[in-house]
Amino acid sequence: MKHIAYIIVLLICGTTMAQEKPTELKEETEVKTVTYKDGDTTKEKKVKVVTRETSNVNLDKNDADKINQNRISATKKIEKMIMIDDDADTEYDFLTKETYFLNSDKNYKFTPNDIGFDMAFDNENNKFVTIGKAWSTQNTGSYIIKGEIYNGIGYFNKEGNFIIEYYDEDSKKLKSIIFKENKDNLNL
Repeated sequence: MKHIAYIIVLLICGTTMAQEKPTELKEETEVKTVTYKDGDTTKEKKVKVVTRETSNVNLDKNDADKINQNRISATKKIEKMIMIDDDADTEYDFLTKETYFLNSDKNYKFTPNDIGFDMAFDNENNKFVTIGKAWSTQNTGSYIIKGEIYNGIGYFNKEGNFIIEYYDEDSKKLKSIIFKENKDNLNL
């Protein structure tokens, strides 16, 4: 009876794990050391930047019966975590985590703050200009958006894209805009 229970658990776990969508993860870690003088002593600070790119693995449906299938481009998400080690312990202290999104071929950066996150637009060559703010609501996963372009309610969908729903004064209709995760530019 004990062996049957183990077999059932193994089958359930194996089936559950097989249902996950395949994803690709690329992670880059860069550590910079800054040395400076503080009076008579020389001090050192380390800044660690971890850039993580994740994307779904999508295969061409026309190659379904082939052994070597062609990949089609998928939505990418870039997250950049910045940490600093400037105290006596050996651990890095977390500073911030930025996420990059793409909308209409334009780059946007979402940077967390104490109450939600700031939204910035890449006007040219990674020079981001703040265009709005998002505040967390009591309804988990929902944000109040106030910005130069859109004012409304925002949320992340299951694909990791950010959706803003807003009222358009010109058309007198409720509209939505989707910010897709951008994984094409790792130099951000």
